[in-house]
Amino acid sequence: MLDLYGVHGGPSIFAVVKASSEEEAIHIFAKSQMNDELLKEEIDSFIVNSSLLEKFYGDENGHFFDDFTGDYDKRLLNMENDEREEFIQKHIEKNVREFWKATPEHAETYLKELNKYLEEGGEGLPSFSEEFYVETIKLIIDGGSWYEDFGVIKLDMSQKEFQIIYRD
Repeated sequence: MLDLYGVHGGPSIFAVVKASSEEEAIHIFAKSQMNDELLKEEIDSFIVNSSLLEKFYGDENGHFFDDFTGDYDKRLLNMENDEREEFIQKHIEKNVREFWKATPEHAETYLKELNKYLEEGGEGLPSFSEEFYVETIKLIIDGGSWYEDFGVIKLDMSQKEFQIIYRD
């Protein structure tokens, strides 16, 4: 049996989804967001300071770039170039695998496309599957960095004339 679910992302979006469960409602919503150009650009762009890649560009001590200068953080500036590049690459791979820990094949796909992009001198767009986009969108939403207040509520109108979804 299909139910109605209200999906909200703060003041920026409210959608009603017909699904058999909350998980399916989130999946359907995420799939519908593949058409959001800004969200797709977030995934497709390999820009260190303004895309999904930024999430992977750090270690347990913080981001690799100094927020004030925009240059490498002091701990990285003390390294030789080769050592620094190897260090950064190792942590990017670790962070990517952690982000997609439930779907390791997506981590490998992301790393493959990132490496291809770097080898081609920053040209071209990645080739991600629909499944990759949907799962990645779900992770971005779940991480809280895309919608300021995301939630899903089952709408049950069987015994009511109305249902309050949100009240400030």
